[in-house]
Amino acid sequence: MGVLEFRHVSYYYKKDRMLLDDLQETFERGKIYVILGPSGCGKTTALSLLGGLDVPKQGAVLFDGEDIQKKGLEYHRRSSVSFVFQNYNLIDYMTPEENVRLTTAKNAIPMLEKVGLTKEESRRNVRMLSGGQQQRVAIARALASDNPVILADEPTGNLDEDTAMEIMALFREAADAYRKCVIIVTHSNEVAKQADAVLVLKQGRLKHIS
Repeated sequence: MGVLEFRHVSYYYKKDRMLLDDLQETFERGKIYVILGPSGCGKTTALSLLGGLDVPKQGAVLFDGEDIQKKGLEYHRRSSVSFVFQNYNLIDYMTPEENVRLTTAKNAIPMLEKVGLTKEESRRNVRMLSGGQQQRVAIARALASDNPVILADEPTGNLDEDTAMEIMALFREAADAYRKCVIIVTHSNEVAKQADAVLVLKQGRLKHIS
């Protein structure tokens, strides 16, 4: 049994334009999944449904075999998944250290150092950091959480190629050592090469290409 599952999930804004059409897919612990597809095809919407930020028009999203709406979407977001948002979604009056501490009781500094921030940078207000640095904080926050699923929307989009590969190595460690399920939406073929499974979302359907 997978940890997360689309079960006959469909989503639309207008009934005559189906954005996601009868998705059926199971995501397992200990694996990295990458979802590719053209802009506007519904990749971020699919990630939002998996994370309980929205609900399907038809079908259900399951966590450990149970519809996530049964225990409540807020419970799912708090206890099951960690997000890396494209626009970071950091608490802007806090430091990176304080942002990461929202997801863990452990010392946040080692994780921030792992993603490339110094101890000094980790204790500045996040508004004093560059976009790339804020992206690293968002990634550190997700990696530090004990939740079994990481949902990442373009997590390497503001990072140079070398740093992006370092971040992918951390996602790989999360999958291999901690049995996390990592689901990444990206345009990057280099990121896709690091995945265990690559899916393409096109015309509302998900298709495995590796």
